[in-house]
Parts: sequence; C-alpha cells; structure tokens
Amino acid sequence: MELTAIPHQCKSRMNLPSKTYSKVTMIGSKASDYLSSQFFSGEVAIAGPRAVYIITNEGDILAGCSANQQPHPRSFLTNYDLSSIQVGQRVSVKGNNVCFSDGTRLDLSGSKVWNRQAPDAENAVSRTKLSLKFDNLLRTATDLHEGENLGLGLPLFFSKNPSYQQLPPNGISPLISVGVIKIQELLSLYRCRNPRFILDLVQNLIGVGHGLTPSGDDFVGGLLFMVYHLSNIYPTHKWWNKADTSKLLNYSRSMTSQISHALLTDLAGGQSHESLHDLADDVLSRESRFDSERHVRRITQIGHSSGWDMLTGMLVGLFLMTNEITEWKP
Repeated sequence: MELTAIPHQCKSRMNLPSKTYSKVTMIGSKASDYLSSQFFSGEVAIAGPRAVYIITNEGDILAGCSANQQPHPRSFLTNYDLSSIQVGQRVSVKGNNVCFSDGTRLDLSGSKVWNRQAPDAENAVSRTKLSLKFDNLLRTATDLHEGENLGLGLPLFFSKNPSYQQLPPNGISPLISVGVIKIQELLSLYRCRNPRFILDLVQNLIGVGHGLTPSGDDFVGGLLFMVYHLSNIYPTHKWWNKADTSKLLNYSRSMTSQISHALLTDLAGGQSHESLHDLADDVLSRESRFDSERHVRRITQIGHSSGWDMLTGMLVGLFLMTNEITEWKP
C-alpha cells in the first residue's frame, strides 16, 4: 500500500457557512483525482449511515464512507456522521474542503492517498504452492459460509464430475439459483482455452440480483479481479491476456446500475476494496504467511452479500487459472 500526503488546492464557487466540520482521514487514488479538479461538482445519489455515493457532473462515481470502512480507489473515509447527508445535496470543493449544500464541510488537508499496486511478478508463488493456497482458501470459505448468496455454490468445487448437473439448494431465491447454475457451468470449463467463451457466459450474470450491486455483478467482478492479478503475476502465461473485457463492460453499462458498472469496471482493472488486494497479494506471493480465515472474514464484511459474491468469483477465477497454469509448460 502506498500512502502519500495530498495537497488540495481546489476552488469552487460555493461559499457556504460552515454548518458541520470534520476530517477526511484517507482518500482513494481515483477519488483524489476527482476532488483535485477545480471543476469538481456533483450530487449525492444514494445516502446511508455508512456510505454516500456521489455522481459528478461528468458521470463519474465516488463515495464518502465512514472511517471504519475499507479503503477503495473511489472512496474517501471520514469520521463524520454520514447519516445527516441527504440524497440530492450538491457537492463541491472549496479550498481544502469537500462542501455539501447543507453547509457540511469535510477537511481534506493532511489526508492520505490510498493506492495499491499489483503483486510483483518477481515474487510470484510457485504453481504447486498456489494450488495449495487455493485449496486452503476454498475449504475455509466453504466452512465459514453463511447467508443466501453465491457462496452457496462453493460445494460445487468439490464435485468429482463438474459437468454433472446438480440442482441448487431448495428454497433459495430464483436469482441466486441462476447464479449457482452458472457457477457450475464455469467449473466444468476448466480445460477451456477460449476466454471469450467464458466472458460471454458470465456476461449473462450482469444485473442478476438485488441491491446497489447485484450478486451477478459482484461475482463477475471478483472473477475478473483475480484473473487480472493472475495474468499480471504470470506475465509469460498469455492465455487470459487474449481476452478483451470491453464487450462485457459495455454490456454492463446498460444492464446494471451506474454505480455497479463503475465498481465492476474497477474490478476488471484489478482495483477494489483493500481486503481483495490483501488476498491477491498473499495468495500470489511466495513469501507470505497465508491466513485464509482472516481473508475470508475481511472480504465477507463488505456489503450485505457483496463480499461473499466477490469471494466466490475470485475462487472461480483461481480455479480456472490454477488448472490452466498447472497444465501449462513454459
């Protein structure tokens, strides 16, 4: 993790009395870029006690989150009580302050920029140890799983015949059932050499599910995030590098929410919440001590079901790539 001081010298035409004043403690690299623009202006689109989502005039997305949330490239963390922020409030920057139209000001001075780099290919874990780490992570996630989410597909990884059609558990949401069936289809493709076919298959999950970020989006994002970092850590292994995610991301623009599309785009580019980066670093680095339970618990703290959905996608990405890497001869 790279932390650097950020000097904000932004100006705005807003000139409001200070109703409430608080500090921004950390800011993601993308959020920093947005807020550093002298032309920054936006509006609160979604407001809650833990996070508020802001859509800029240019259509970009950033979030203000409570200080106990995980850093993300699009977020800034603050100790301010966000429950007072309302949908529709205008947001701008004046000097070192993020200013809301009700007079609330959040001080950016002294905040740290959060910017995670991809794992170093020179420190790549051996293929044998990668498979052992994957197995450890999968078994831990299966043992700890709870709730109605795409983690219900985790037992399918242990099937001796992945192509054999198994019905999802009884009584679960039809939307989750669709996702579990897709997971089974993906697991049967571990010998597939056509990444375009796999992308077309997971594209059908975009927009499937409820909430701000549907389960299908989170699952696909987790898969793409892990495969991105696997391709980076094994640069001479070009199988997935042939894949072009632009068609899938263009499809998601019209099939899911603006916020979910932005987060999915980040994931496809290897950027997300801190805990996903921590897992990618540890599972792909040869020198790390691997604490699978810690990783599972931290990722699954994200959202209502988003953490489990993304983690399951990451595990599918690891499954597909570790089988491919195991068979690959340099």
